[in-house]
Amino acid sequence: MLEKIELRRKLNTISMVNSLHNNSVISELQDIIKNKIVCTYIPLENEININDYLTTQALLTTTCNVHNETKVCVYEKPLEKNKYNVYQPINRKFIDVVDVFLVPGVGFDLKGTRLGKGSGIYDQILSKFPDSIFFGVTDRHHIVEHIPSEFHDISMNGLITHDEIIFIDL
Repeated sequence: MLEKIELRRKLNTISMVNSLHNNSVISELQDIIKNKIVCTYIPLENEININDYLTTQALLTTTCNVHNETKVCVYEKPLEKNKYNVYQPINRKFIDVVDVFLVPGVGFDLKGTRLGKGSGIYDQILSKFPDSIFFGVTDRHHIVEHIPSEFHDISMNGLITHDEIIFIDL
């Protein structure tokens, strides 16, 4: 879809702000994830690192690639790079229940549409967890008016920025 490609190109030129999150955002995030199984991402250098703020969850997990399939496993060190050049745990303990996913993205809109890197990996894994809650992690400069949506795109239930948590009524 050409419109997505052009939007992705434009948003990739805007640096993700990696400043500190507002204390009220962190407090609200802690309440959301308290005693829950949370799946986060191990950030690439152009993604916001939210992981230092995650302290109240029951279990922290992340995604991993095993035999060309994306799965969820316990987030623990040591880490290694997978075929997508993304870090993942070396010793993988797989998890099949996740309460809250924290999802990176190139951009989001206020309807919960996520613009990823274009490979569809997150849509595949999120579709396996339809009862989970999905939060896009972004900054205000990567929230746009409209992102084209396709049938396989998974919408976010909310967005976490440095300044606020935006809940989306799906």
